[in-house]
Amino acid sequence: MKKKTVDEILRRYKRGDTLFSQVIVEAGDFSGARLSDINFEGAELSGCIFEKTDLQRAKLSAANLQKANLKRANLSKADLKGVDLRGADLRSANLSGADVRWANLEGANLTGANLSGANFDGANLSRASLKNANPGKLWWKARLTEARLDGAVLPDGTVFGQKMPNQ
Repeated sequence: MKKKTVDEILRRYKRGDTLFSQVIVEAGDFSGARLSDINFEGAELSGCIFEKTDLQRAKLSAANLQKANLKRANLSKADLKGVDLRGADLRSANLSGADVRWANLEGANLTGANLSGANFDGANLSRASLKNANPGKLWWKARLTEARLDGAVLPDGTVFGQKMPNQ
């Protein structure tokens, strides 16, 4: 893994380079950048800021994005398989059609996020907030096989796994 600066990545991306797998970026700020189709597979991006960043079709599988700020980021159709998003801020992010299988979203904030068509098979959503999230028309068909939703706040305000009074 090689350390890279945000400026270096943005400069290379503008020249057409999209391959940044296995890079290390320490507390970088990518806010508002257009990085569609970028490859950050296996990258160390914990604590980075991607607020309002265009990450459509980005390849982020197995990346570390713990405590990253992805507020209002566009992650539509992104590959997020096995990504570590523990404690990440994904408020109002667009994850429509994203592949989020086996990702760790423990404690992530997905309040107001667009989750329509996303695949969450095997994802860990323990203590995640899904309040006011838009699961799309087919929420009842959401692919949450083996997803852990303990303590997740569902769109209707229900806390998943919470016992109801008188039970």
